[in-house]
Amino acid sequence: MSLAKLSHASMHRPGSATNGTTVAQRDSSDFLVNGESLLARLVRMDGGHGDYMGCFVHGFRDAIAEALNELLLEGRVDSPKRRVGIYICPECGDIGCGRFSVTVERRGEEMIWSDFSYENGYEAPAIFEGLGPFRFDYSEYARAVRRAAAI
Repeated sequence: MSLAKLSHASMHRPGSATNGTTVAQRDSSDFLVNGESLLARLVRMDGGHGDYMGCFVHGFRDAIAEALNELLLEGRVDSPKRRVGIYICPECGDIGCGRFSVTVERRGEEMIWSDFSYENGYEAPAIFEGLGPFRFDYSEYARAVRRAAAI
């Protein structure tokens, strides 16, 4: 199986305030796999709305550091594999609003993204069949993830 290329693009969600409803402006990073927006693919497969932000959100340093550690399997890692939220609620970031997640695993010099799902914390995750797994060269992956986190 050939290795995939991971990169990112900036996402901007404009803020607004209308009739007592406020929508927060957010700037975040969208992951691109082989040049294609992963969020767009997940939304097409899910059939739902696309109002999500990437896990790296401008202005949220602690959350960026935590997401970076999770995607690189660094920090408090007790396993070479874990489920990580990659697209989250743009208002609060809470899993209860729903998020797209992926299982991240390191095997030698490869990072693997598999078992993409939609989850909300109170129902079993809905796994997307036919997406992935994606295998990345670890060094290229780490550089791409760090660039995405530098929002």
